[in-house]
Amino acid sequence: MIERTPVLETAELDSLLNQINTRTPSGARNYALLQLMSQTGIRCGEALNVEPADICRETWETNGKQVRVWVLRLPRRATKGNRERQGIPLSAATRLALDRWAEKRRSLGIRGRKLFCTISRGKCVHGQPSEKGFTEGQAETELRPGRPLNSRYVRQLVARLGAKAGIRSRVHPHMLRHSALTALYDKTLDLRLVQDVAGHSDSRMTERYAHVHPWRVAEAMDALIED
Repeated sequence: MIERTPVLETAELDSLLNQINTRTPSGARNYALLQLMSQTGIRCGEALNVEPADICRETWETNGKQVRVWVLRLPRRATKGNRERQGIPLSAATRLALDRWAEKRRSLGIRGRKLFCTISRGKCVHGQPSEKGFTEGQAETELRPGRPLNSRYVRQLVARLGAKAGIRSRVHPHMLRHSALTALYDKTLDLRLVQDVAGHSDSRMTERYAHVHPWRVAEAMDALIED
């Protein structure tokens, strides 16, 4: 039996993203990161390995016509299993979020290789305080502008935003991937398409995203009632 992973409904995802203050540099960065993950379905580790040059505008041909598309192309160095991924088209909302962060990034004079990077200087201590007064699982990170973000930071960020948004289940970064790929399947009903976007070599891995939304069933059975 294929295990189903919890996904975020559209309203929940919107509420989570709306908790971010995009006027600040860190907010613009965090919003762009989560928007990219929630639209493309890439893994957290893959998102943190994205470099500015991995996002480009390409000319694609369709039905004898040429169209211009903004695309994320993950090279092998950035993917799980070191496998080349097909180009993933970016939505207007994702492109806007990336542009906003790129502008903030330039204004800060950041030249780091990774697109999503630190913007502060100093030291950050990760971990949870214990009953004995010291920190369990403590890890100290030296902060310097332009360094890659830590995946631990992203996990804590997503969990915190989910709680602020009032989402009952604990939200984690991989849930954004599951939500994006499930939404893609729900829209296209094309498992092979989802497999290509997900970067799976085995279609059985992709089947966990084949959640057909109940309204799809109601629609197919002519059971929808319009007000």
